[in-house]
Amino acid sequence: MSSSPGFPALIGFDLPGPQAGTRSQRVIVTALLDDTPRADWLRILHRLAWPSLRLDHGVEQIRLVGQGLHFVGAITDARALSASVRGLFNEVNAKALDRRLAAMENPLDDDGPGSAPAASLAHATDPRLDDVAALLAMPAVPGMLELASAMTGMRFVAVARVTADRWTACAVHDRLDFGLRPGDDLVLETTICDEIREHRHLVQFDQASTHPVFSSHPTPALYGFESYISVPMFRRDGGLHGTLCALDPNPSRLDAATVKGFEVLAGLIGAQLDVQDAPAGAGQPVVSMAEALSVLSRQVDALDALDAAALPEQFRAVTTQLRALVDGARAVAG
Repeated sequence: MSSSPGFPALIGFDLPGPQAGTRSQRVIVTALLDDTPRADWLRILHRLAWPSLRLDHGVEQIRLVGQGLHFVGAITDARALSASVRGLFNEVNAKALDRRLAAMENPLDDDGPGSAPAASLAHATDPRLDDVAALLAMPAVPGMLELASAMTGMRFVAVARVTADRWTACAVHDRLDFGLRPGDDLVLETTICDEIREHRHLVQFDQASTHPVFSSHPTPALYGFESYISVPMFRRDGGLHGTLCALDPNPSRLDAATVKGFEVLAGLIGAQLDVQDAPAGAGQPVVSMAEALSVLSRQVDALDALDAAALPEQFRAVTTQLRALVDGARAVAG
């Protein structure tokens, strides 16, 4: 258990540069903290922040990433927002201290430190949670994420729902204590998946600090990883559902076969989502699970045929595990 008191102090701000033109743009103002706030502190912050930050400063989202609080929105005056945030922090710290002292006197206080935020129930109808529920309802998904981790050697793997304004974790395999759970968000603009949403291509690098592009990219430095792979997941109509991504603070050495195996796993997860979501009355015939698995089975066949004599033992094990996953899913689908 952390010995941190969980009362963060502001040590500075990361402000966006001047905006071109007069129209407001969606920007990020980051409050840099000296400590990671606790859950009860964050609940108080959210209660006190709305609606003033939205009405006065255009803030749409507040997201905690490590020891930085990101204020996202059509913010026209970042310096005025930072002044408001300083005053807000003082108020939150005072109220958090009062609540913790009260909780010590009354340990059964339902809203004391460590209790589940009551506000979470207000989001029960959030449509993003349908995507989370769909992934969690697939019995094979935890095994596929574990396999993806074993294939790549990366200890954090996630299926993310990526839209024009949100990044949401839907399923997570986390041996890094990265801290994301199904349903949690990251600030979209701080993710590489936001770029993948635009160009729709795989992104993979073995060591960010020596990479010609990603050594100067802000995302690996922000989240503290060296190795990374992310594959876009598409629906049958060509729309992007999100990504299957993996990362690790240690460098990796992924070969083409492992990257291809990772793509096959992304395709398998995406195909199952599409089958579950396809409307029965759509204009095109609804692909069956058996048909989707047949397509994926052919992809595994193609992997097996890739210069079979020269395939390393590790890759032969990967294709064997993929084959078992496909055959098992086919058996369940009937």
